[in-house]
Amino acid sequence: MKIKVSILSLFLAFTLFCNAQDIHLTQANMTPLLVNPANAGAEYTMRGILNYRTQWGSVSEPYVTMMAGYDMNFKPSSSVKKFGYFAAGLYVYNDLAGASEMKTTQVNLSVAYHVNLNAKHTLGAGVQAGYFQRSANIDKLTWGNQFDGYQYNEAAATGESPDFNGISFGSTDYTTGLVWTFRNTEKYFSGSDIYLSSGISFHHLSKPDIETQGLTPDELHYRYIWHGNGIIGLNEKFSVLPYLFYSQQGSINEAMFGSDVLYRLNDANKYAGEKGLALGLGFYYRWNDAVIPSLLFQYANYMLGFTYDVNISSLNNATNKNGGFEISLRYVYPNPFAGTKSQSRFR
Repeated sequence: MKIKVSILSLFLAFTLFCNAQDIHLTQANMTPLLVNPANAGAEYTMRGILNYRTQWGSVSEPYVTMMAGYDMNFKPSSSVKKFGYFAAGLYVYNDLAGASEMKTTQVNLSVAYHVNLNAKHTLGAGVQAGYFQRSANIDKLTWGNQFDGYQYNEAAATGESPDFNGISFGSTDYTTGLVWTFRNTEKYFSGSDIYLSSGISFHHLSKPDIETQGLTPDELHYRYIWHGNGIIGLNEKFSVLPYLFYSQQGSINEAMFGSDVLYRLNDANKYAGEKGLALGLGFYYRWNDAVIPSLLFQYANYMLGFTYDVNISSLNNATNKNGGFEISLRYVYPNPFAGTKSQSRFR
């Protein structure tokens, strides 16, 4: 038990001082603006998403992340109708990490422009600017100097500078990206309809300094992301929704891939008052880290998604393979079942 407490203290101290990585959400397909600012307005005319994630409650205090995002594209005037369209998006998140209560709040605004290459293909470029605020409560941490050789002694001096009584700082942040999309119809969930998307993004262009005491520069690493996803209709009842994601930030990389399979119970029919209903199951794998089952409910313009990370890395000795639970709620327009024409294509 003493060894476990000591290891946990080191882990929490590492989280506090070396947390130079971005927030982590499994449902990357439900955080489009976090992944790439060029995703704004690329897929739907309007889209709003809420996300909630909690993890590592079996190791220490739970890590909790909450996020909300909205994006839309703007109907082009007749003079530029056949060339492209503008889009914009906004997202905000709050992340609370562990016993140190490391709290990060960030707001980001994205602007994108999508060029209509032809009736089925677009190429979009986006930029994003934001501001983040980070703080922590060090009173709840334990330190190596408080281990007296036999046990943890709360009364022992931490060995830290008396001036080090907390953390609170903020900085601006910038991101850019490109995204390509293909769709052979404005309807998503029927027959042979196909939607494909792939993009790259480059985060932390200004490399904001996250040093807490002003001793030496500690810049947030550049982050590169490649992503690809699709909605592929197999027949009138089944569609597959593959997603691929790769991220590199400093020495840390993450690769995830998998797919959901959506089964349509009911299609939209405005004359019969039917909105469209589908259920989905899926499975994802995060390389050398976790296996992730997923569950989807789609009703008309709304989708509810659930995932649970089952840890398979060396950390499972502490977590007992318990990972992270994540839930998301999305609203989109037009109705994916109805085939209503979106403003994202010229006619």
